[in-house]
Amino acid sequence: MLKIFLKTIVPIVVVLLISTWCHAYQPKQQQIKIICGYKFPPFYTVTSKKDPSKNLTGTFIDLMNVFQKNYPQYNIEYKCMPRARVSKLLIRGEADGYALTDPMFLPEQAKSKYLPSLPMWTISDHLLVLKDSPIIKTDFEDMIGRTIAVLHGNDHGPLNPYFENELIKQHSVYSTKQILELLLKKRVDAAICNKITLPGLVKETPYSMAQFRILDKALYSFKLHLVVHRKNSAFLNDFNEYLKKSSLTMNQ
Repeated sequence: MLKIFLKTIVPIVVVLLISTWCHAYQPKQQQIKIICGYKFPPFYTVTSKKDPSKNLTGTFIDLMNVFQKNYPQYNIEYKCMPRARVSKLLIRGEADGYALTDPMFLPEQAKSKYLPSLPMWTISDHLLVLKDSPIIKTDFEDMIGRTIAVLHGNDHGPLNPYFENELIKQHSVYSTKQILELLLKKRVDAAICNKITLPGLVKETPYSMAQFRILDKALYSFKLHLVVHRKNSAFLNDFNEYLKKSSLTMNQ
């Protein structure tokens, strides 16, 4: 009788001990905090002002959700903030990652601290003008002497020298709505916009895309990456492996 009891109870005890040990020694998740803006449709958009960092939706967020399911050793969080603050954190090396950008737009002081992921999407910036504007060219030389509206804190790559030397005047504002109002009041000649993100941003204003015109020729094109702090190289390697297997791409 004792032998039967032992044969029954010992395996159960062993299983319980193994289960308890596995739970107790479960590897701790690595926290990865990704900083980003508030609205960059269709890649990410805040859906609630109450707690924006925990209420994000979009193509990039979908991609990251699938990644986290496949790599549960990471716990990914987001922190939304203005572009100017993003630059300060990147310069100080205080962010685990930043979404989404091209390395050419990183502050010089941050480029040695961060590494880009494989590119995910290719997009382009264009000139936005009023529907009846006489402006039809996007050549930099044709823009000399004009005033262009831009979003505060954004980098403009090959256009930077023209702004720095005041060959082209820039009027910085903090929202798409303000850019559209400057155009409608004719306080600027044109604005820099992203062709793929602008329609979604305009929908959140009182205005309509029918009032404006995006010039066909791009000012410049660039690829979107997740840039990751060098200390998180293992995370970056895993993310790149995931991207190689992923079919989530969007080219513009």
